[in-house]
Amino acid sequence: MYLVGNAPFPDFELIDSGEGYRLERWGTYTLARPDPQTIWKRSADEAEWQRANAIFRGDQWEMRGEMPEHWDMSFGDMKLRVRPMNFKHTGVFPEQAENWKWMEARLSGLTRPNVMNLFAYTGAASVWLTRRGAFVTHVDASRPAIGWAKDNQELNGLAPDSIRWMLEDAAVFAKKEAKRGAQYEGIVMDPPAFGHGPTGKVWKFNEHMPALIRDCVALLSPDARFLLINAYATNTSELALKNLLEDAIGDRGGTIEAGQLCLQQRNGRLLSTGIFARWSRSE
Repeated sequence: MYLVGNAPFPDFELIDSGEGYRLERWGTYTLARPDPQTIWKRSADEAEWQRANAIFRGDQWEMRGEMPEHWDMSFGDMKLRVRPMNFKHTGVFPEQAENWKWMEARLSGLTRPNVMNLFAYTGAASVWLTRRGAFVTHVDASRPAIGWAKDNQELNGLAPDSIRWMLEDAAVFAKKEAKRGAQYEGIVMDPPAFGHGPTGKVWKFNEHMPALIRDCVALLSPDARFLLINAYATNTSELALKNLLEDAIGDRGGTIEAGQLCLQQRNGRLLSTGIFARWSRSE
């Protein structure tokens, strides 16, 4: 299964890819950044690539002319802040647009559902769901990432207390919530392949993911509608994620599906950016 996220995202375009790079338009600026999987030939001509406003080489951006430190772009009624970072990311993942809409549809009919966003980074999913009436608990171990997510909250005119902010190790927090008997109607997570919590605790995807999924399933309320797992830069397959979900969900019923997150470039070619697995149940 392929999810193509950028089709309805006019402020973003994957112009081309190949020879180790992507060429992307982010609002009014065009960026060229590394992607080691793009081992095929480029489709756009060299002049198109040379028009990029910035290119990432080594460990830094080379700006071709003046560019702002950050700028804003829109997806539907949501605004997101873009900031080229020194590890080539921009803080926005357009391939997730299909998941944002999918989560919204799953929560239809619920009044102020509780949603937990683990490894929530700059908070696009948190903002999207909050704008649609959910109360989101946003969990991330990075203070700068939460600061960026709060910028997105403010950018969208949301009240400071509209999102519950938790600066904490995501797996530790989920376990604490399970012990407290907390319940959520939706859970979304975007765990890294490897990382450190705020106290230095090491996270390893293949080692720690099974327990985290079990804890999250325990947090699903009787009226729960979804559990969504995204994964980037890991050697785990979407089939492995699907199998983990099947084991954890047990006899709760519902539907489990898995696949690849993709972007579609101008000539129609798909670029895989990550994997996902998700469980859902209707009313």
